[in-house]
Amino acid sequence: MLLGHYDNGCHSTREVVILPESRPMKKTRRKPTYGAAVRLARIAAELYSRPYGWKFRDIEAALEISSRTLLRYVQALREGMRDSRGVPMIVVVGAGDSRALRLAATIGVPQLSSYDAAFLYFGLSVLRFLEGTVLQEGIDGLWQRVYGKLLPAQQGRLAYLDRKFYTVPYAPKDYSSYNDQLDIILRALLEQITVRIDYTGVGGKNKIHDFNPYTLIEYRGGLYVLGYSKLARKTIYFAVERMLSVEMVLEKDGQPARFPYPRTHNPASYTEGAFGIVDGPETKVELLLLNPGTETYMKSRKLHPTQQLVRRRDGKAVITMTVRGTAELENWVMSMAPYVEVLKPRELRRNLAERHLRAAKLYNN
Repeated sequence: MLLGHYDNGCHSTREVVILPESRPMKKTRRKPTYGAAVRLARIAAELYSRPYGWKFRDIEAALEISSRTLLRYVQALREGMRDSRGVPMIVVVGAGDSRALRLAATIGVPQLSSYDAAFLYFGLSVLRFLEGTVLQEGIDGLWQRVYGKLLPAQQGRLAYLDRKFYTVPYAPKDYSSYNDQLDIILRALLEQITVRIDYTGVGGKNKIHDFNPYTLIEYRGGLYVLGYSKLARKTIYFAVERMLSVEMVLEKDGQPARFPYPRTHNPASYTEGAFGIVDGPETKVELLLLNPGTETYMKSRKLHPTQQLVRRRDGKAVITMTVRGTAELENWVMSMAPYVEVLKPRELRRNLAERHLRAAKLYNN
């Protein structure tokens, strides 16, 4: 309020004059223009085709807007697009240059494209040798759930998928009669339950192992379980087809006996350096490739992480590598005869010579 006065010629009288109270001016929000509305609609529409998000920098470049303008758009979209619970349907993910805008996970947007689904199908097809087992049932169920969530147009692109993607397994093992063992192994693996396995060893002798399963491994069309055997007192491999029986170990109260999963366990550490999965002493190996065709074949394959191809003075190629154990390597060299010759070590060379002689006797009659 303000105080004022007037003079009537006789005396001065002070009069209180009440003027309108001054108030802070309300900040008016900038009204969206037609162009802004179009850009907001485009962002919202684009997010439905970008399930993994649209990066801020890409939005700014596509719409030719500043970072400040985009932040206003993000705020408007989050305030204006809410679900029935009042939760924003658009979220900001990431930070810095990776910051992106995407639809909230609660919205039924397909998380897979046609290409993603095709790649998944091809990956699953590699495990077709598990037909007749609980693993195959799980794989089929997973594919059906993924396929069912695709849009009709995406499903249309996947027509004839079983003929467009196909795998030919090499001498796979048949696990159709080991479903009971696999069922228990899977549950024990996921819930960290100790199992009792009646196992047939290489020599044909059976032993009972209380076993903590750590890892299920697929290797050359076969299934193996890597874990700790209390009988052997070390971490070892068990082939599923050699398990005569598998049962869960129970505590006194009848509950499954559980074990803590070792934080330091890494399955790669048990195969690193080994030729396959059969471990052994570290050995330096030299293999002579005896014709150009074998050299071409070997150049396109990686037998071992340490392998190197060295050219000799006579022009022939030598493969060198350092492996942990030669049992599986010996079998591989036998399968490549007479195109690969072992130069080193002498023991491996001698073993192969004896096996070749025994094999030759079979065909000399």
